[in-house]
Amino acid sequence: MFLLQAHGQRRWRIGRNKDLTLQPGVPLKILQNFEPEEEFVLNPGDMLYLPPKYAHDGVAVGECMTWSVGFRAPQEGELARELLMGLADEAFEGLGSALYRDPKQLAVVNPAAIPPSLAGFAGQIIDKALQNPRLLDSLLGEYLTEPKAQVWFESTAVAADVSAGVQLDRRTKMMYDAQHVFINGESFMVGGKDAAVLRLLADDRCISGAQVKRLSQDAHQALIDWASEGWLRAR
Repeated sequence: MFLLQAHGQRRWRIGRNKDLTLQPGVPLKILQNFEPEEEFVLNPGDMLYLPPKYAHDGVAVGECMTWSVGFRAPQEGELARELLMGLADEAFEGLGSALYRDPKQLAVVNPAAIPPSLAGFAGQIIDKALQNPRLLDSLLGEYLTEPKAQVWFESTAVAADVSAGVQLDRRTKMMYDAQHVFINGESFMVGGKDAAVLRLLADDRCISGAQVKRLSQDAHQALIDWASEGWLRAR
């Protein structure tokens, strides 16, 4: 995390604390046993970098404003949950309605025991859901670009003229992999010149009119649609 001093002064105490026990009954995450190791006074324009696991405590020196810039990495459990939920949705749409059958199952002494054949049937369902090798790739990109709940865009019914170039809205998340481009939780398969131009848009956040002209009709229409959603704007 970065702490950027925008106005005035703020005194920061920081330290790498092993005891991460939090104070109970408070709305913020405040350590019970904070032990600072260093102290800094930030002036306007100064920036302080806080490595992971570093605790910090700031006190204003008069009137001031500090901006906090964080980079949030996905947690293992959170990422697994989102991918599995997406996989479940895709599997529900892609699988049939075949019922489990065991016509050769003999009478059993232990009726509560789960038959191995039923466990095998369940495994086959998972295998079918994973038959598309690109499914997890698309789910990952859609998850990483999904806007937060508090982020919203202003859509318009007026078709934008994107011939002079476009620029992504500052709230838009756009990424890509070898087969797709992802924008605000949606995925699109691309290749050739379209892939090259749209990847440039994702990296540079803007493309020129000359680069727009290289796009196919479908990709050009996608820019118009994204502009109508408020995800980007014409330059």
